[in-house]
Amino acid sequence: MEPLYVAWTMDCERIAAESPPGGPATWELSERAIRGYCDALLAAGTFPTLFLTPECARRHRSMFGDYAKAGVELGLHVHPQSFGDHQYGRYLGEYDADMQRKIISEAMAVFYDAIGWAPRSFRAGNDSATDDTFRVLSELGFLAGSVSCPGRQVPKYAARWETSYRYAHWAHRTNRLVPGDLPFFELPMSTHPTERSPDGLAHELRIEWGPLEDWQQPIIEAVIDDMEANRVAFKSLCFITHNTFAYDDPSAPQSQTLRDTLAFLRTSAPRFTIRATTLTEAREAFRTMYPV
Repeated sequence: MEPLYVAWTMDCERIAAESPPGGPATWELSERAIRGYCDALLAAGTFPTLFLTPECARRHRSMFGDYAKAGVELGLHVHPQSFGDHQYGRYLGEYDADMQRKIISEAMAVFYDAIGWAPRSFRAGNDSATDDTFRVLSELGFLAGSVSCPGRQVPKYAARWETSYRYAHWAHRTNRLVPGDLPFFELPMSTHPTERSPDGLAHELRIEWGPLEDWQQPIIEAVIDDMEANRVAFKSLCFITHNTFAYDDPSAPQSQTLRDTLAFLRTSAPRFTIRATTLTEAREAFRTMYPV
């Protein structure tokens, strides 16, 4: 059967009191969210990718170390406004290449100090980026990311992805919207091919945005139909959530949606072999098909 690569990701934010863009109410809730999410996925034989803000990496370093040993991938998440002592007041995509390199490098240093190795995957806060971002990430040693959100068009975030390429690809060095030849593997967030909210947000496979029947399933089916219609060889789904929900509580709506979606993928996609994957694992699988 044809493989369908499925990536489960979580953006691990700094707490809201220290983060202008928002975050979990407390560090306790942050830990509960991360543990509940990772434990549920690991129990299902699935290895998630966590994108860590530097402060979250530092706060939960012991927990993240344990999960890394269990196969969880730890990537970097950068909201300039929530980083450090709040010296940066704009979204990443509002800065030029040199400033992006400076901010990301500083965040990498905090991550390294907390975790013990350099991150190799990346996601920007609010999907903010410019045509320089992929090149900067590649130059800094990143191998993979989930930076783009096809269909999202929110200028206040410097997140302009309305016409971006929807499928897994090698990034372009000067154009964020099309495939290129950088050795940086981009796995876009999975979004409905046509549906978008009035505020410019694409309908994403975001666990907290709705239950299986009302939200996740229609998007999954639309994304798969779109990939099949366009004869995409490397088929993938990329889910997103945040460390702001009590995933350790089985009665929480987000926990129920996660369980339901895992079950749906196991039982309702018989023409595919589901291959749960981290970002860098997906890169290796993609590289066997499309060497760079």
